[in-house]
Amino acid sequence: MSLTAPLEVLYGRDLSRSSVYIGIFMLTSAVGVILIDVFGTRFVPGLDARVTLPTGLLLFGVSCIGMGLAPDNVLMMASRVLQGFGGGMMLGAGLQAAVRVRPVPGDTARALGRFNAAFLFGGAVGSPGGLLLAGLISGKAGYQIAFVGTGVSALGVAAALASALPRLAPPPGMPRPRLGLPRFGKATGGGAALVLAMSGEFLRGGVLFTALPLAGAARQYPTVTIALAIALMSGSEIAVLTVAYRIIRRVGVVAVLITTFALGSVCATVLALTSHPTVYLAMSVLFGVSLAGATASLPVLVVEQVGNSAAGLAKFRISAGIGVLVGTVGCAVLGTQIGMAGLFALIAIVLLGSVQLTHLVGRRTAIA
Repeated sequence: MSLTAPLEVLYGRDLSRSSVYIGIFMLTSAVGVILIDVFGTRFVPGLDARVTLPTGLLLFGVSCIGMGLAPDNVLMMASRVLQGFGGGMMLGAGLQAAVRVRPVPGDTARALGRFNAAFLFGGAVGSPGGLLLAGLISGKAGYQIAFVGTGVSALGVAAALASALPRLAPPPGMPRPRLGLPRFGKATGGGAALVLAMSGEFLRGGVLFTALPLAGAARQYPTVTIALAIALMSGSEIAVLTVAYRIIRRVGVVAVLITTFALGSVCATVLALTSHPTVYLAMSVLFGVSLAGATASLPVLVVEQVGNSAAGLAKFRISAGIGVLVGTVGCAVLGTQIGMAGLFALIAIVLLGSVQLTHLVGRRTAIA
């Protein structure tokens, strides 16, 4: 999935410099993911993961091939929507498969931890890998080859999973699959924490997948430089995540989040003031540190505020999806309209607001 992530905003920008077109281009895929996250919360977990995971990969692969070969905007946007559906199904089915392949009572956390580690590693390799693949051939043809190549790979992996995975049926007692809004039970509260969850995924979608590659293209950096920036950001996130949970236990979630958002705001401010490639790469590393803090802290904060793990994680997924949507679409459109300096200045302001909101959540938690 990560092979195409940083490519998408650059491809949309190559197809048209219109901010409206770029906004719609980014919106169509994100909406598909959110629809699956919201209305599929009670559908995807109730199915056999051996079926849903290859199906998600199949949809994703066909959509990537469609984007690479689309002769007109209608087929292009239809492919984008299909990509969102496939990506959303893969995210949900992957988590289900991770805990069903070798189910061990009481070992769910370990299974999810291993899955997330592998998922982040794949992202760290795939994100710059797609950029490098596209950079082998200049112009639109490079993007098209990257999308078609990703699609063919996805179809191959889907076929391999369909033949190699055992039956991964839902556990006994799970309700029959149905489309509809998720059930949060009686859990309430956590509104400020949910806004912070959006801010964390805004950081991922807005900076990692949109602002950084868009800034590199606007400032005419070589594709290798943009790919290196994404690799450094992803690599530093993974490195920091290996110790982040120990730091959270020592200093607390609120302290980690304040540091996270403050560091991100400083990085965005520096990128708004300078366009030197070396600074661009250095800030990418620090942005990865900031992203790791948000990745590790925000699910914990939301669950604590909501007071129920199942409802808290469901709310977190939906809030995170909205944050990615706002980040990718908003940064793609604003980057075209107000330029890179203005975009990074706005990102800095958003992250400063998140610092203040974290202070507020911390005071309420202390009072409670």
